[in-house]
Amino acid sequence: MDRVKQLWSKTNRWHRVIFILLIVELRLLPNHQLGFQCNDPALSHPFTGDTISWKWLLATVALLPLVILLIVERVYNKDDSERSKQQALCWYKEYMFGVLINLTLVQLIKVLVGAPRPHFFDTCNPQEAGSCTGSEYVSSYTCLKAHWLSQSDKSFPSGHTSLALHTGVFIAYYLHQRTKHLVRSKAVLSAQVLSILSAVYCALSRITDHRHHWWDVLAGAVIGVPILFYTLQTSQVTSQSDIWND
Repeated sequence: MDRVKQLWSKTNRWHRVIFILLIVELRLLPNHQLGFQCNDPALSHPFTGDTISWKWLLATVALLPLVILLIVERVYNKDDSERSKQQALCWYKEYMFGVLINLTLVQLIKVLVGAPRPHFFDTCNPQEAGSCTGSEYVSSYTCLKAHWLSQSDKSFPSGHTSLALHTGVFIAYYLHQRTKHLVRSKAVLSAQVLSILSAVYCALSRITDHRHHWWDVLAGAVIGVPILFYTLQTSQVTSQSDIWND
């Protein structure tokens, strides 16, 4: 055990989080499943897809902040392009580390909880639903649509909400930190408001798409924003310029 602790202490912080994420994604942890109540209206919505797909979300999460960082830092360090690039990468590194923690924690909770989605009956079509009556609780079930299983029992918490708010709040916070010594403009304020509203729109779309319950979305928000500020504060990115070299 001491040898394991020693090895863990020597690993890079990125490697630690990636290691945990791989354990989750490779399904090395037991996949828990919550049961359901027969004819539960909260689980009886049709599956209609996503207003904002995972591909669009991940592309936005990865690329949009980087573009904003490069532009703002170039304006902030007009006479030193190398420094502007370094500063942008400092911020981006800490932001993406928070995204990685965010994604890992959300996926871990999804596996450990195994909560049915609002379209559970449609995408899972549990065999037991045909024989249960009233409000009987079914603790164990078998999906007849096995290929939809991953879409059926990973409702809690909302990963879309967690990542969207993480990104939206980061952009607003970053613009505040890097422009507070400059002349404030309506463009900056508009960008901050737009980033927050876009994240909120993404979160609300998960409810209107019947992909998550409202409490899943709330939990995603509670996870996403604190992780952002935790990673930024522990890295002291707002006052250091050599974070990229750690």
